[in-house]
Amino acid sequence: MTDLKTPFPEVKEKNKKRIFAACLLLKSLIYSFAIFGILFILLLFVVLDLLHQDGGRAQPVPKSAILAIDFDAPYSETRGDNIMTEIAGGVRSQTFLDLITAINVAAADSRVKAIAANVSISSLGLAQIQDLRDTIKNFRASGKKAYLFSSGFGSFGRGTKEYYLATAFDKIVMAPNSEAGITGISIEVPFFRKALDKIGVTPEFYSRYEYKSAMNSLTDFQMSKPYREEMSRMGGSIFNRFAADVSKARGMSEKELKKLVDNAPLSADDALKAGLIDEISYRQDWQKALEKDYNARPIAVWDYIGNISTYGKGVQAVAFLVIDGVIAEGESYAGSIRNETVTGADTVLEQLEEISENKDVKALIVRVNSPGGAYGASDDIWHALEQLKTQKKIPVIVSMGDYAASGGYFVALAGDKIIAEPSTITGSIGVLGGKMVLEQLWKKIGVNWNSVNFGENAGILSFNTKFSNKEKSIFNKSLDIVYKDFTLKVSKARNLDLNALDKLARGRVWTGEDALKHNLVDGTGGLETAFSEALKAAKIKPAEKFRILYYPKEKTLQEKIQQLVNGGRGVYMSGALSVFSSEINELKQLNRLRYDAVLPPMQINM
Repeated sequence: MTDLKTPFPEVKEKNKKRIFAACLLLKSLIYSFAIFGILFILLLFVVLDLLHQDGGRAQPVPKSAILAIDFDAPYSETRGDNIMTEIAGGVRSQTFLDLITAINVAAADSRVKAIAANVSISSLGLAQIQDLRDTIKNFRASGKKAYLFSSGFGSFGRGTKEYYLATAFDKIVMAPNSEAGITGISIEVPFFRKALDKIGVTPEFYSRYEYKSAMNSLTDFQMSKPYREEMSRMGGSIFNRFAADVSKARGMSEKELKKLVDNAPLSADDALKAGLIDEISYRQDWQKALEKDYNARPIAVWDYIGNISTYGKGVQAVAFLVIDGVIAEGESYAGSIRNETVTGADTVLEQLEEISENKDVKALIVRVNSPGGAYGASDDIWHALEQLKTQKKIPVIVSMGDYAASGGYFVALAGDKIIAEPSTITGSIGVLGGKMVLEQLWKKIGVNWNSVNFGENAGILSFNTKFSNKEKSIFNKSLDIVYKDFTLKVSKARNLDLNALDKLARGRVWTGEDALKHNLVDGTGGLETAFSEALKAAKIKPAEKFRILYYPKEKTLQEKIQQLVNGGRGVYMSGALSVFSSEINELKQLNRLRYDAVLPPMQINM
């Protein structure tokens, strides 16, 4: 009989053998799975390497070439740099910077005779399109021609931004029986309050101030007056810029163009009659005619990028650091399926430390494409950039992408110069915070929470109860502190007194064009403008050699294996979330609201 008084009772000899055998079997299974897992990963990399050897090598540039660009392909701000991306696509994704670089290099390359591009439904953002329009114009200024084909701008509408890009080209060609969906601009905002009420979830959010409306999608049933005012002003600014640029490019008045927009979608025949396009043709016929006219063969922009050589160590450099997606604490990561990125402050700080220690670096361009995020994380990045400027004497130029707002604008304040595209969404100087109260939901499903608190405010952020009056006062006081810090830093960086800033802040959102008028940015332009400013600040002459150091750097094979073995959330968690929720745009937008310095969850349709 086992002695129950002892802390470790005896086990019979027969049972000992059974337990030992079971443990041995379990360990054998675990080790077997581990070994097979490692072997599978190694085999996977061997297969990938073979695939890259066969099809991953860039094709050489023909002596007489036409640069072929597919604008419907993805060109993200950051590289899709994990093993799952390689499995899905076979090659490392090319960035928007790669695309701009390729077009600029091709302009001076005697082998490249022209550009032949296509666009129908593109994932490019509006600011990216404005950047590309300028780059295509520069290509044409070299004396070369650029042609664009479309099998239809958009799909029965929503082709406005695609057509906007097309108007930078010498010639626009459409397929027979296709449509030009230049239906204008709409801004849609989801409101979840009714749905939340039905399930017993109460949003309790507070903001600084009336125009900081990201939480309104949860707390309200429809747009407030200030919210609608902001969206109307912003949308009007974007549409007026589109109308001015397109009417100039196509040689018509803005009034004529707006009338065509109001009657869109337009058939290819009607678009030709109206002067919106230059020719109707099938794609194969158009391509063959171009190749014959130039006696040239096409080379895909992916292959052309692979042929661009760069300088090695010892040559002066411009660092290019991308802050893409929501800004958060911790490390950066990206979803494996839709490549949605989160920029982690810890990762950025490590990269800035590496940049500061590199003696070749003469200037830094910070590419901000972010709707905002955690205030503390944004503050950390801002401080690190300020330290880089003052301690290492490295000039910092900020280039704004589609979004550089709220926490994204906060980060940009560290720039010696801030460059935005006319339709960049920026500003949103404000802060919000709160919690989702699940008290009524628990009652509906029969769950009763009890708690024991040591400290009057120990449960201030509990999802199970509303803020008490005292907690509400404390929480709002903290928002006041953050807002004061934000506005003081804007005031100092942009040389604006607080009274003038009050008319620009309080959560207001601006386009880059309007932000320039109010001294929130220093100029409008794209990546080429940012590089020009960086070279000037670094005193690098136009004829001098320099190289671009891209951050985040490409992961090594060992780092990719380590990420896969460790089950990093960048590979698995974000990918899993993408499967279940990323296709539902409203859920993606709702997810953003847990951060305290973000844009409203709006969707701009063009």
